[in-house]
Amino acid sequence: MLYHPDKHRDPELKTQAEQLFNLVHEAYEVLSDPQARAIYDIYGKRGLDVDGWEVVERKRTPAEIREEYERLQAEREERRLQQRTNPKGTISVGIDATDLFDRYDEDYEDVAGGGVPHVEINRMHISQSIEAPLTTKDTAILSGSLSTHNGNGGGTINLALRRVTSAKGAVFYATVGPLVFYLAIQQLIIRPYVRAQKEQDLEKQRESSASNIARKKQEAESAVLLMQESVRRIIEAEESRMGLIILNAWYGKFVTDNSRRHERAKVIDVTVPLQCLVKDSKLILTEATKSGLPGFYDPCVGEEKSLKVLYQFRGVMHQVLSGDAEPLRIPKQCKRARTAVCLG
Repeated sequence: MLYHPDKHRDPELKTQAEQLFNLVHEAYEVLSDPQARAIYDIYGKRGLDVDGWEVVERKRTPAEIREEYERLQAEREERRLQQRTNPKGTISVGIDATDLFDRYDEDYEDVAGGGVPHVEINRMHISQSIEAPLTTKDTAILSGSLSTHNGNGGGTINLALRRVTSAKGAVFYATVGPLVFYLAIQQLIIRPYVRAQKEQDLEKQRESSASNIARKKQEAESAVLLMQESVRRIIEAEESRMGLIILNAWYGKFVTDNSRRHERAKVIDVTVPLQCLVKDSKLILTEATKSGLPGFYDPCVGEEKSLKVLYQFRGVMHQVLSGDAEPLRIPKQCKRARTAVCLG
């Protein structure tokens, strides 16, 4: 109703309403289909984007959908792991088949048991290696081998670090040591590299999602414009009954450390969107990220976010801080009861 194009006469608002209405229609198509809805209920929108989910669509029950979807997910993860770790291995076997070709004795076949040549495996070698990328230039390599010869055997396990030292692809190999030193290496080398890689991945995620953030921001701003008239009516109704009025609301990353005050700008004003969700003097948000609410978007991708709300109820001001994925219900029941006692 809020985004229906026919509800808006202004040409600009009508265009924005059409864009948002198409998103609502897309959601309706998913939720009105039993199979698609079952997948969405279990895995969210990402479940609808998985390769091969059309196979899942033929299932009838959520349990069957979950089983088939998890199988497809496991296959994708295995392929991704294979690509990332680049496993390599070789197996060689030595066979003594002298008896198979040594048939110079004319009476060989007359000897008891001489009709079946004797073939023996006298040597075997197995080797395996996997690679674990740490950064764009550094890769950890874990390798091992096992050899046997005439009943005697031995094996080795090695951990090495490979670094690309130039753009031309020169490679520097440094043998770190056997596996017994792995824990020390993990503390001193691998974990710092992993942390650095996570920072790089986060930065790449921000860069790659920049266009998507801009689009979401545009959609949120359009939604806020379309909400203005509805919000005005909601506020009038709430004021008449001394109900719930959202005075101010912010969403994003809040920084309380004075030395990091420059980061406090990573929040957006969501006063209008929250007031639009008020019904019968209540605001109820479910246990999910709030960046997907109408009029919201993610101002700091990959970082921890919260929702801070300053509201008025029964003439008394209150403030609440809620985590991004935490459910929220205002006014709080205890505060509501306490106000009622005071008024009594």
